Amino acid sequence: MKKIILILFFLLIQNISFGQEEGNSATIIFNDNTTIKGFGEIKKNKIYFKLTLDEKPDVWSYDIVKGIIFSGYGYSEKHEYIKPDKYSKPILMEVIEEGNVNLYRKNSLSFSPSFDANGGGSFNSTFHNNSVISGNTHYEVSTIFYVKKLNEEYATDIVFSFKARANRYFSDCEIIIKKLKDRTFNSENIPQMVTYYNNFCYEGEN
Repeated sequence: MKKIILILFFLLIQNISFGQEEGNSATIIFNDNTTIKGFGEIKKNKIYFKLTLDEKPDVWSYDIVKGIIFSGYGYSEKHEYIKPDKYSKPILMEVIEEGNVNLYRKNSLSFSPSFDANGGGSFNSTFHNNSVISGNTHYEVSTIFYVKKLNEEYATDIVFSFKARANRYFSDCEIIIKKLKDRTFNSENIPQMVTYYNNFCYEGEN
């Protein structure tokens, strides 16, 4: 059981900062863009931050804080509070690409009952891609990518209905539309598509 929990934990945090471990070097970014260096972690969409390892962390949220950068041993990873739509509160997302179009990533863990071919529970633990079946429960880690232009207030889930949304969102770049049509760009290589747009398509304010 302990092994399964460890596997699930790895799945959930893969491509997410090891910097979320308690005591990792971090820089907190306030809404006025001032920063302070210290040690931090992320728990349940809140930032826990302290100036020294031996003190109790303060808890920060989007009302005062813009985000946090984890760093160490040549590694750096940034998380920012982003509104996914006008109805939701800001969510901490990992920053994957910054440019005229910013790309963010949000991972989530879901679970559902799993049954064998005979209708009974499946009690063997199996691991495949981003999912684990343990006992009679199927655990799945899903990744959602969000895009947000500099002049936009809300981010757009680019994974949901990918082809339609990507064609609409990048309609100002003819070559990306062509690459979407011939499937050079698809839902499996969203980061490359956004990087391409920032490097070759954007030519100034729209």
